[in-house]
Amino acid sequence: MSFVDSVNSNADSRPPDTEGWQLTVTSAYLRKVAIIAAVVVMAAHIFMAIVVGVGNTGVAVTPADQFAFVGIGLIFSACCLALLRPRVRAGAAGVEVRNIANAQFYPWEIIYGLSFPASSRNARLELPDFEFVPMLAFYIKDKDVAAKVERFRQLEDAYMPDED
Repeated sequence: MSFVDSVNSNADSRPPDTEGWQLTVTSAYLRKVAIIAAVVVMAAHIFMAIVVGVGNTGVAVTPADQFAFVGIGLIFSACCLALLRPRVRAGAAGVEVRNIANAQFYPWEIIYGLSFPASSRNARLELPDFEFVPMLAFYIKDKDVAAKVERFRQLEDAYMPDED
């Protein structure tokens, strides 16, 4: 079990102070991609639901089959909209990173910093034992990502404990 796992298993995954966030970051680029992808997926499934019932292909296509196309489109569109979830919040207590699947809170005491590797499209939160957490909210194609990273580093300077 890693150091981070042991800290997280002993603590509540929710931050102690949820009202004192000084920085909230979401990705405008991922928002656009998610919405466009959901619309395209739904349009394709609605089109297929209409087209599959036109003409005689030798297969009996019922209205239930056509509704199923739309239903599957809704499921895939919902998966596309999961890209709206990534968010990073930082405050005096620590950093909360919410990616597509889960949200996790990290106190400043276990954070080593923020890095933006040259080969990566998003930033990552550096943790002990060479572990890291990708932060999808800091996406390279966002226009204001540099300002967001600078603001995060100001909070690091203010709240991270000094190295001894």
